[in-house]
Amino acid sequence: MDSPVSLDLVLPIGAALLAGLAVLTLIFALHSLAARDTGVDSRIAAYLGGGRAERSSTLNDQQIAERLNEVIKRQSFASRIEHDLAAASLPLTVPEYLLMRIAVPLIATLLALLIWRQALIAPAALIIGHLALSFWMRIRRQRRKQAFSDQLPETLDLITASMRGGFSLVQSLANVAGDVQEPMRTELRRVFQEVQLGLSITQALDNLVQRMESTDLDLVVTAIKIHARVGGNLGQILENISTTMRERAKLRREVRVITSMQRISSYVIGALPFALALIIFTINPTYMMRLFQPGLILCIPIGAFVSSVAGFLIIRKIVDVRI
Repeated sequence: MDSPVSLDLVLPIGAALLAGLAVLTLIFALHSLAARDTGVDSRIAAYLGGGRAERSSTLNDQQIAERLNEVIKRQSFASRIEHDLAAASLPLTVPEYLLMRIAVPLIATLLALLIWRQALIAPAALIIGHLALSFWMRIRRQRRKQAFSDQLPETLDLITASMRGGFSLVQSLANVAGDVQEPMRTELRRVFQEVQLGLSITQALDNLVQRMESTDLDLVVTAIKIHARVGGNLGQILENISTTMRERAKLRREVRVITSMQRISSYVIGALPFALALIIFTINPTYMMRLFQPGLILCIPIGAFVSSVAGFLIIRKIVDVRI
């Protein structure tokens, strides 16, 4: 008799605490993002002495954000997160991203408690919420890299045509940046801006390779470095590389079509057990809770989880053909 009453008391209190903490975290993150000034004129005015009245009104917020940013940037994981944010083209700082990582699991846990009203679902919701933002950023980063790789052969053709018209490599990059689509446009403009700030063209291109992590781009940058040392016809070299990239992309598409059924099977095998368990848990929670009682019966959900994940990973490994 005591356990139902205590559970009825714990769930609303826990849900209220999670809701308050999640809302506060999300508001602070959104306020920090909205208050951040990214305008060029205002940043220049900070050094020229202008806009003091406007800066004084947000001085406290900026000081808190700057101190938090300095503390987090001293940590070892900050550089990796900053690299991932740049690769995904997300306009977030490391503290803002970490605040999002805290708010999303709390909101997911709150929604799970409100829907299922079972304390056992809270750890699973925390884990799923914690992984959801990372998974979304990884997908966004991969799609951006794939779009960049698809645009690379055409971009090389434009750079080659511009160089044959008498422009240098840096001038060609600046000219082509206005004719291509995202994400190539942003990356080429960033390379050109880094060169204007004093970096060499090879250093700026190395930074681009680190952001995009593309083997095709690494081949292009290597060819440019060799040309800078020994000379040669760079336009012809880039044209040959562009032709090779097109052939490799064509072969990748053919392999992707051939292995499409196997990839779909891996998604079905990985998602079907969890989807069915969630549906049954929603319809009849008492029936599903029997599987999580202490004893040998606990081996059933553990074995099902391990088998589903192993089947998904094995099929994905089989269809992952490197070209």
